[in-house]
Amino acid sequence: MKVYSASGIRNVAIVGHSGSGKTQLVSAALFDAKMVNRLGMVDEGTTTTDFDEEEVARKHTLSSSIAIVEWNKTKINFIDTPGISNFLSDTRAALHVCDTALIVVDAVAGVEVQTEKVWNLAATLELPCLIVLNRLDRERASFERSLSSLREAFGRTILPAQIPIGAEQNFKGCVDLLGLNGVTFDSDSNGVPASSGVPDELTDSSNSERDAMIELVAETDDTLMEKFFESGTLSQTDLEKGLRSATLKRQVFPLVCTSAQANIGIQPFLDAVVNFLPSPEDRPFVAVDRKSDEATTYDSGETAPVAAFVWKTIADPFAGRITLFRVAAGSMNPDSSVFNVTKQTTERFGGLSVMQGKTATTVTELKAGDLGAVAKLKVTTT
Repeated sequence: MKVYSASGIRNVAIVGHSGSGKTQLVSAALFDAKMVNRLGMVDEGTTTTDFDEEEVARKHTLSSSIAIVEWNKTKINFIDTPGISNFLSDTRAALHVCDTALIVVDAVAGVEVQTEKVWNLAATLELPCLIVLNRLDRERASFERSLSSLREAFGRTILPAQIPIGAEQNFKGCVDLLGLNGVTFDSDSNGVPASSGVPDELTDSSNSERDAMIELVAETDDTLMEKFFESGTLSQTDLEKGLRSATLKRQVFPLVCTSAQANIGIQPFLDAVVNFLPSPEDRPFVAVDRKSDEATTYDSGETAPVAAFVWKTIADPFAGRITLFRVAAGSMNPDSSVFNVTKQTTERFGGLSVMQGKTATTVTELKAGDLGAVAKLKVTTT
């Protein structure tokens, strides 16, 4: 697997209420990005990130796991997290090493208890959020009702970046409000766009929603507000830059539309992850200065001294103990030694890996901002 620098990485924790379709969303993203050759299904127990026997039997994620998607020359590290409240600590650990919380919402149920809990966790960690309104193909699914539920719970800064084409079983795609372009998908779950263009019946609502987006983005920046008052709108460049900047500052929270089960809207969703969300270069990793006990940030440069944060330890029956970590600074190489500041001892490790579900793939280097794994460390713990 290619080695990526911090600017080309997105670390994304997929969070939300149990049953909202988080694992299926990851599975569809892997398939559409051609990282796997088969669309894994939760109901069939064939997804990449739910591999434990209990997870397969219960059809629920019980432990966080990583899935890697390469899309538009960007490496996206998705961490699929549990949606059951008993396992919230695992979700919290994943959020600590990610730069974005991707909150998946069921278009039938809207905001649920766990949705509010993960929203509050993301707010505490000051993480930008992307809202994925999923399962729009289900009976009684409603874009309008779900958007109203989200805004009632979290405020008017929930900003649709897309609106759906069709409703319930007729849901077949979405209109991208940023570029005013629609895309529909075939009903065979192959994820390939079938046609483009804004349907005539959605022209007025698309223009109206885009105008609302322009106005809300302009409100987040004084310079953009001046341009908006002068011309009554924003240029495409200003809108794109302004939306990304406002998202990174948690001034707006873009919303995209999908059906992971039917594999609809996944490619536009991946585009949104790459275009809207921060890289580790945008959000240096937060740490604590051991001398002063004050919060500090690591230089995410590749030439800085190596620093890494362990966020999870797995007991594997074959490989033994596997330590999952985020590289906070510098570049890590195989067959090297790193000083463990907690245990005050040097830890020697052999090969470095990245995890794709339960499968470890050996890599030659991990740069600042990336997520990796190493097996059989002696003293290092979570």
